Amino acid sequence: MIKKTYILGAIQLLTLFLITVYVESVANNELLFTKGVLDEELRTKIIENPIKVLLALGILNFSIYIFSHQNRENKELFNLYNNICQLVFDKFIKPNTTLENSKFRVSLFKAKKGIIFRRSNYFLPEYRTYLKNVGRFQTRQEKKISKIKFLPNEGAVGKSYSIGEFMFFDTVKYSNNNESEYIKQQMNMLNMPKFKIKKLNDKSCSFISCPIKYFKSDDLFGVIVVDCLMPNKLKEEEFRTIEDVVLNYSVFFTNNGN
Repeated sequence: MIKKTYILGAIQLLTLFLITVYVESVANNELLFTKGVLDEELRTKIIENPIKVLLALGILNFSIYIFSHQNRENKELFNLYNNICQLVFDKFIKPNTTLENSKFRVSLFKAKKGIIFRRSNYFLPEYRTYLKNVGRFQTRQEKKISKIKFLPNEGAVGKSYSIGEFMFFDTVKYSNNNESEYIKQQMNMLNMPKFKIKKLNDKSCSFISCPIKYFKSDDLFGVIVVDCLMPNKLKEEEFRTIEDVVLNYSVFFTNNGN
């Protein structure tokens, strides 16, 4: 698969080529490479309106540059957040020989503000805070970033974010035979809507969630979550020092308005 960065770079080069060709065309009063391709009246209008055309091409090129730059920044942050998740995994799960690595994963959620559509209000748009999965580490394949947006007080993520405290949750293990009980406990204990429970890639039953503050601030960046497919495998006292790990790396959680 062709990387998005390469595609954006190719489009930007094409735009610069078009600008160069157009400037040359205006100088010669002849729109190059378009004879017999474009309507003559359209070719004439393009030549006669250089300011508008160059402005449009310039805006297009600048927009691609901004989007490409933002895409590179997002990729760098994505790698950073994944590394932080792996750091937590390596410190708390990997060394423990009594734990089965493939049953665990570590996820990082960032609080964002934006437009969301909720079933509870008939899918009317709302501008509000939600938590988005921005980093993850696990040994089992296939690793997927969750597309579910958790609201404050929703799920292990949202509940920890809502009160800003370290939290521990343990529910019944999911299976086809006890799906209804699993959903019931998830709804009652974690305030998870039924439709979101059904959309989960992995239906975990043990959770440790730790809020993350912005560097030198009391405002919350988001929440880091350790979850397990097996019940009673996460012990709160063993994972309590996640708060210290997060604090040590808080310099990476800066409030830049994103």
